Amino acid sequence: MFFLRKRPPAVIPEGFDLQGRPKVGVLVETTIPPVSRANLRMYWLARVLIAEKRVAVNMVSPSKDLASRRSYFVEWIWMNQFPGWAKHLYSGWRLPVRVWHFLASILSLVILEIWYRRSYGRGFAALHAWNPLAGLAAVIAGKLVGKPAFVDFTDFYSDIARTDMPLLSKPLVWLENYVLRQARYVFVVSRQLKDHLVRAHGLPPEKIHIVPDGTDSETFRPDVPTAGVRERLGIPAGAPVLVFHGDIKHDDGVDILLDALALVVRQRPDARLLILGGGSPYFDEVCRPRIARLGLADNVVLPGWIPHADVPAVLCACDIGAMTLRATLNHDHYLSFKLFEYWGCGKPVVVTKLKANGEIARDGENALVARSGDVEAFARAFLRLIADKELAARLGHAGRELVVREFDWREIMKKETAVYTAEFLDAAEPRKTR
Repeated sequence: MFFLRKRPPAVIPEGFDLQGRPKVGVLVETTIPPVSRANLRMYWLARVLIAEKRVAVNMVSPSKDLASRRSYFVEWIWMNQFPGWAKHLYSGWRLPVRVWHFLASILSLVILEIWYRRSYGRGFAALHAWNPLAGLAAVIAGKLVGKPAFVDFTDFYSDIARTDMPLLSKPLVWLENYVLRQARYVFVVSRQLKDHLVRAHGLPPEKIHIVPDGTDSETFRPDVPTAGVRERLGIPAGAPVLVFHGDIKHDDGVDILLDALALVVRQRPDARLLILGGGSPYFDEVCRPRIARLGLADNVVLPGWIPHADVPAVLCACDIGAMTLRATLNHDHYLSFKLFEYWGCGKPVVVTKLKANGEIARDGENALVARSGDVEAFARAFLRLIADKELAARLGHAGRELVVREFDWREIMKKETAVYTAEFLDAAEPRKTR
């Protein structure tokens, strides 16, 4: 079959009951392995669904390119790749690639549903997706096959597009509203985001479940070996290092961070800023020229994107996590992966004063906080942590304890899988096949 193999792969995990288990379809942008930011939240949803609810999870994703398409099991998750171009997701071809992935993912889910019904007497219990475009695909596929769609709504993509892709901002508003109304359940990351959707979008409160973002505290931990990391990056052993990790868009305020760094290096010329990421128009057109204009070429380290599995060692080799985010509709309501990853590695964090993050990142308790765009305040906070090692260690330790206690994916996702009741999983025995 062109999109999906008609039968499971030859090697099925021991004890895996494809026929008897309820089935959930999960849409992601990229395949696993590797685990990356593009599939992280849905990867942990799949793991906890399997562990807690004993379901069979089909993770539907594009292939890296046509030649690499395959279907396989990984950690009992059945990866179903449709012909795609995931390697071009963040290239100049991103729009046509995403449109194709959108259409192909719908077709893939429909094909899987038909095959399951014919082979085992029942299809998916539910379809689940993260972000508006994948959410729209899940909603449409769900309507076609008569199954509920659950959507993780963690960001206002329409607000992000306001500065990065302004022509798409209004269409994304319509898309978000449609997905939010059509989804059976919506999962958000903060109380503020839930309140906003109830107040501004008219969603019933009982439809919305708060399930924050988090991290894997066993992977992002303070004792990850860092031998050779600074040497490979060209960073002097004793230099204080700030780190920014993640997507680099206008609202992420990396230009603000660079301005603050320029003030920091006046007192600490040996200070370095490590930026993991890049490649966006904002980064290339705004940040790179700013580095040159501020004379920071020797102070800024730009390795680009690195594999997510390599990030913990790099973070542990740094000293301070930087989050100079602009206060926007999106940032006031979301939680950031990077905050929990910095804390998971026991690093102190300097973060913008924001509504949702502000409930957990508390000034002087587990972070230092500055107002949005206040370059001098950010610089003072960085210099304070560079000078006061005891304060830096105390804040980092407090952040680490909070992550382990409340923001580890293993516990977080139990809140999300709790909605998968017998109503959806259909505890009755499937019809016997002939």
